[in-house]
Amino acid sequence: MINACKKKIKTILIIAGGSGGHVFPGLSVARYLMNHGYKVVWLGSKENIESQLVPRHGIDIKFIYMKGWRGKNIYKKLVTLLFLMFLSIYQALKIIKYWKPDIALSMGGYVAGPSSLAVVLCRIPLIIHEQNRVIGLTNRYLSFFAAKIFQGFPDVIANAITLGNPLRHTILSIPKPINRWKYRTGPIRVLVMGGSNGAYIFNKVVPKIFEQLFSKLIIWHQSGEKDFERVLKAYRKTKQKINYKITPFIDDIAQAYSWADVVISRSGALTVSEIIYVGLPAIFVPFPYHKDKQQYWNALPLMKLGSAIIVEQEKFTSDYISRVLESWNRKTLLVMAKRARSLITPNATKLVAQTIIQYLKEKKY
Repeated sequence: MINACKKKIKTILIIAGGSGGHVFPGLSVARYLMNHGYKVVWLGSKENIESQLVPRHGIDIKFIYMKGWRGKNIYKKLVTLLFLMFLSIYQALKIIKYWKPDIALSMGGYVAGPSSLAVVLCRIPLIIHEQNRVIGLTNRYLSFFAAKIFQGFPDVIANAITLGNPLRHTILSIPKPINRWKYRTGPIRVLVMGGSNGAYIFNKVVPKIFEQLFSKLIIWHQSGEKDFERVLKAYRKTKQKINYKITPFIDDIAQAYSWADVVISRSGALTVSEIIYVGLPAIFVPFPYHKDKQQYWNALPLMKLGSAIIVEQEKFTSDYISRVLESWNRKTLLVMAKRARSLITPNATKLVAQTIIQYLKEKKY
């Protein structure tokens, strides 16, 4: 009798894949939901980072086969794309019918389109979260079917709720800039981040910057696995044995942010949100091949505030960036850091998770 009356644990499906910008916010929300007694399952792609990261958090993950097609010749690829889309929807339908989730949260990535359509076909409430300052094509279409729409930044989607971008819990405990830099002296610490795969332009140019300013900078350069040896060799050619650290990947991003005085980075939505929260001056080099210039728009408010500069990729040269870095000192950087923190949307993870929980409580079965 006791088992028969036992309340069913609600299951929440998270759809996210492809890059850390989609996966890490999803994991933050998943962690909160699981800590509050909800079951979380995950739909992703086997070829991407979620296949490694998600199981480490004790989350059941299943995969669909879907590749990105943005920017390709749609006419030439039409047959293949249609086949992949229908295959992915079919795979997602089977998985969703097996799990029977009560609600789905789509955080984006290539898997989001077919998986979210499968959710809609199964008549399961769909919530989408747009992280960027420009709505993506997939979310633009999915917004017509969504029960709720969340956005990381204001004024992106007219009928969306602005809740912020969920951040990794380790980042939330980083001290404020004034406390981090209180007793800091010596060369300016520059953190270089090109994403999980590195950025070729950073790997090519930043060693030259170090060669020019080696006595004034300490550099922590995340190169990506593919370019690691080449980048390490480039630094060694400077004949300096200290003041640089090259890593293929940064496992503890909170440690890296805490260490840094300034960051050179792409301007994906998650990176920008993290830099705002931590309070770090930034040199943003937006990824140049997005047609909607999403990374430029993500970084623009920080540039307007005077907490960052935006440098187009073709203008990212060692001479120019060296002049910029030489013009900054820690007093200047602290002012920039405080300006960045004025854009914080606090408690984003809690707000996203609690809004989902409230929807489930109000939903009639």
